[in-house]
Amino acid sequence: MTNSRKPSLDQLRTFLAVYRSGSFSDAARQISMSQPTVTNHIGSLERWFGTPLFIRSANGVEPTPFAHETAATLGDQLDRIDRFISGEVVPGKPVRSVSIGGPFDFMTSCVIPALGPVAADLPQLSVAFGQSSRLLEDLESDKLDLAISTIRPRGRDIRAWPLADEEFWLVGRPGSVDRHASLSTLSKASFVAYNRELSIIRRYWNTVMNAEPIFDATLLVPDLLSVKAAVRSGFGISVLPSYLVANEVATGELVKLVDPPEPPINTVFLCAQSRALRSRDQIHELAELILKQVKDHMHRQPSPVS
Repeated sequence: MTNSRKPSLDQLRTFLAVYRSGSFSDAARQISMSQPTVTNHIGSLERWFGTPLFIRSANGVEPTPFAHETAATLGDQLDRIDRFISGEVVPGKPVRSVSIGGPFDFMTSCVIPALGPVAADLPQLSVAFGQSSRLLEDLESDKLDLAISTIRPRGRDIRAWPLADEEFWLVGRPGSVDRHASLSTLSKASFVAYNRELSIIRRYWNTVMNAEPIFDATLLVPDLLSVKAAVRSGFGISVLPSYLVANEVATGELVKLVDPPEPPINTVFLCAQSRALRSRDQIHELAELILKQVKDHMHRQPSPVS
């Protein structure tokens, strides 16, 4: 240890951010610091320890054996300090709220009802709605603590748990279209959609019918819950996630018009930043509770009538 000035907590946090992200630029973004400052912090630590901490390459950095040892020694202690500073463990002080975002239809139909029975055990929640791509951006920029996404996140520091598998069903009111009707007959029906591109309908047609939809929607509405309401009201037929219409199909209010052996499925993910999970027990505990409650809620959904 050749430098007489001892490392600061900020320098040690910078080291952990680089170690955990594998990149100076990613670490700089995560801890809201300029990349030159990150480079200076790592250089100061390497001079203090008298040995390299990372091996630089075009693809990022690789920790040296000494860096692995240092991270194992300091990681938990620094995370505890950050939890203390965040206000989570100060006696008599209100616990920080947790922000969570997700698609409007999934949040209101699955997540909020699933958490209702354990509402007394929850921290203060701040809920936001939006498209998955935007929610993941907000998660990476620290605007959200947790995000529920219909697309798998790609960020290196994002932890993603499979939360639910949503099947897609072609549904309508009884008598709206003959069940198991031909592709030609189905294509002449009135369709309800939430965008002109027929996103969900197109995927269903591509996967199940092995064809492109050659029709336009008769009615365009803002979201999937509106699609469901319109189909229930007799405006036409549509493709909807099973969790939205399982009850109506089970009671016979709506019918599945096609029974493919393998309906299209999409996985919904619960996402959090790895560093947030390490520094705030509150986020980790809420994530585990959401996983349990939502999976239990989905398993309780009724099976469709045949």
